[in-house]
Amino acid sequence: MFHATLDSTKTWKQIVDALATLLTEAHLRVTETGMSLRQLDSSKAAMVDLNLPAAVFQEYACKGEHDICLGIDELARVSKRMGGDERLEFNLDESDNRLEIKMIGQAERQFKLQLLAPPDSQTNKPGMSFEVKAEMYADAFKQAIKDVGVVSSHVKISAEKNQLTFTGEGDTGEAKVSLTTEGDDPALFQLKVESGQSVAMYALNYLAEISKAIAGDSVVLQFTGNKPMMLEFAIADAGNISFILAPRVERR
Repeated sequence: MFHATLDSTKTWKQIVDALATLLTEAHLRVTETGMSLRQLDSSKAAMVDLNLPAAVFQEYACKGEHDICLGIDELARVSKRMGGDERLEFNLDESDNRLEIKMIGQAERQFKLQLLAPPDSQTNKPGMSFEVKAEMYADAFKQAIKDVGVVSSHVKISAEKNQLTFTGEGDTGEAKVSLTTEGDDPALFQLKVESGQSVAMYALNYLAEISKAIAGDSVVLQFTGNKPMMLEFAIADAGNISFILAPRVERR
């Protein structure tokens, strides 16, 4: 048994849009404490980790544990039909193996989505520690990725005291964006660097897609030199979503 309501269609659309950046299916795990998802993309170069505690929802009731697996395209098409002033209701129809989504406003509309077969095993979150932790304006991060994307297919991120730098180069030129914790209105709220300097490179096409999914005003970026990075932002205050991306190794 699973039942939940959500007053904000905007929140649900943000969740679906974030999952759609890298995934073709959503393998949601629903328990008494909330809803979660942890999946690798098809290339296994990136991971999506979603956590939606029961407090995100206005009503939430679940008995036992359930795997709710849905096609992202179908989920996105339904979310596009949601009006801004509607209330959402979710119910799991175990007998029919479907997820029911109701949109309640001037009219009551109902969609029932067929569940897909769940994966054979759950994806484990890799154990990671990071040398760099930076919290910044989401717009500053998005603009940095767009700027570097003008000339390059990859971005090199370096961190040192008080400064985070995004650089890229290609056949047409070079780009460099520097964010600092200093000044009257700094782009960086916080920057912690354990070593003197950390540098890592990542594929820009992944970061461009991920940046489109950032819904909040701020984002937390963590990385270690030449190792995976993690981007995390809030969903509806109580929830959060993170993206883990493997580094791009330079060929000598």
